[in-house]
Amino acid sequence: MPSQRPPFDLVILDCDGVLVDSEVISCQTLVEILSPFDPSYDLQAVMRRYLGRPSGAVIEDYERMTGRPASADFTQDWRARLFTSFRRELQAVVGVRSAIETFGSDYCVASSSDEERIEICLRKAALWDLFEGRIFSTSRVRHGKPAPDLFLLAASERGATPERCLVIEDSVSGVMAAKAAGMTAYGLAAGSHFAVLDQRQALLAAGADKLFESWQELAPTPVAD
Repeated sequence: MPSQRPPFDLVILDCDGVLVDSEVISCQTLVEILSPFDPSYDLQAVMRRYLGRPSGAVIEDYERMTGRPASADFTQDWRARLFTSFRRELQAVVGVRSAIETFGSDYCVASSSDEERIEICLRKAALWDLFEGRIFSTSRVRHGKPAPDLFLLAASERGATPERCLVIEDSVSGVMAAKAAGMTAYGLAAGSHFAVLDQRQALLAAGADKLFESWQELAPTPVAD
């Protein structure tokens, strides 16, 4: 008897908050950098504004707050603080590795982060061996999430049609991007940032087809076989 065809040819995973539990760390770094210019930028406000968005959004806000262009020193200081925190604190989202190893179809990561940050995160979380050569960064497209460009690029280069792609996301902008690309979207509320800013209903309102609390809950769902 022939094996049943997997329901998806490609599973596209966000990185921050889906593979690695990085959102609280990265947003706390932004609080330290931006709150001196605007005290309203507490952790919840920063999460609400930047989750799932590329770093250019932060640069734009910094320049608006200060009235001057962001210097190389600003971006270098920001990245140095962030990467130091990642190397000290970052962990994989619980259950992610064992879940990915059950996928019967192709998979990749498509992230609003740049390639260097993605690699640092995946190496620290001991996931690099699963994703080397399977990485798509927003730096490769003109428009980041919530535009569909990044997911469409990943599908094209991995040889999958949008309707045969599943996107697993933790952010509203990511779910919006997946639906704009014509893909199935699963929301994943497994990251620690959901204790700070609960976006479960927002993910569903953005179009998530299903919502899961953990990788352990998602893994038995027909992602692949």
